[in-house]
Order: sequence, then C-alpha cells, then structure tokens
Amino acid sequence: MNRCMIMYEDNYKNTKSTGIAELDDFLNLIADLDEELELYALGGTAMVLKGIKESTKDIDFITTKDKQVLRNLLIQAGLKEKSSGIPNIWNFEDIRLDFFYDDGQIMGVPLTINWKEDSKLIKQIGKIKLFRLNWLDIIITKIARAENRDYEDMITIIRKENINFESLKKRYYEIAETSLIADYDAKFRHLERSL
Repeated sequence: MNRCMIMYEDNYKNTKSTGIAELDDFLNLIADLDEELELYALGGTAMVLKGIKESTKDIDFITTKDKQVLRNLLIQAGLKEKSSGIPNIWNFEDIRLDFFYDDGQIMGVPLTINWKEDSKLIKQIGKIKLFRLNWLDIIITKIARAENRDYEDMITIIRKENINFESLKKRYYEIAETSLIADYDAKFRHLERSL
C-alpha cells in the first residue's frame, strides 16, 4: 500500500464554525425520533462537548447503529445524504456531519480494543447516548491527518486533559506501522517537538 497517499483534504468541511448550540439542535432533532442511538464524538466535536474548544468546523461521530438503520433515521429527521462512502456524509441545514461505523478503525487508524468502554458518557437525550471517544484515540486520529489545526488541537488536549505523553507514545507506535498513517514517525516527532 502506498504510505504517502493523501488521506484528507486540507480545508474545512463546513463553511461556518459549529458550537454546542448547533450540536444540541442536531441531537434534540434526532432524540425526537425516539429511537435508541449511541454516538461517539471524535476530534473537534469531542473537544467542544468537553468545553476545551469553543467551536469546530467538522462534526464527526462513530455510531454502533447499523448504517441502513441510521440512514433511515437521518432521512426521517430531514437530513440530506451527500455521500454514502467512508465517512458517510450528511447535511443538517448548512452543517456537515460525518458518520463512521463501528468497524474498529477511523480512516485506517485502528482504535483501542476497548474503545467503547474507554469512551466517556457526556449526556443522554431521550434514547440517545452521547459519548466522547477516549483522548488517546482522538489524538492519534488527529496525528494521522496532521494539519496545523490538528496539532493545535492535540496540544490543547494534551495540556488541558493532562495526557500521559509516554502512554500516548506507546499506544501510537503500537498501531502506527500497520495503520494508514503516512510518515507516521515524522508526524509524531513533530508533535513531540511542539510540546
């Protein structure tokens, strides 16, 4: 496999910043459908929910729900599907939402074996349980993309959440060689120098 492939576009998915109010609007809309749903916030979305970032440009969730079942729920809620690929992209008004499905990885980066158990329940709205993916997996998926805003986010998470850097490094190198992270060593060394 070509390890130098560009996995991500270097621009924002949404044209405006999305904060807690917009996330709550989406969650309340879905909660009104009265269906059980587990959502795990990733990246900037998790940071907004934790209150360590005011807003984000990308809204990302992992779900344990079957893709077709979630698709039916989102259509019922009035969302528009933009892409059925990976990630599964939807629009809620002018906000882009990316959904990943429970296959143990995000864009070629394996999650910890116990990623669900290691995630933190943020809140429950009706039958929706909203979790935050564990910080180590969030940081590692940000290293994989490695845009400037990702490094800023990683440094913020490491400092504000008192992340044990040696645990992060150990976890990262356990999965980096077998993941789709291009230039994985250089990306981690850049993070290390930035701290």
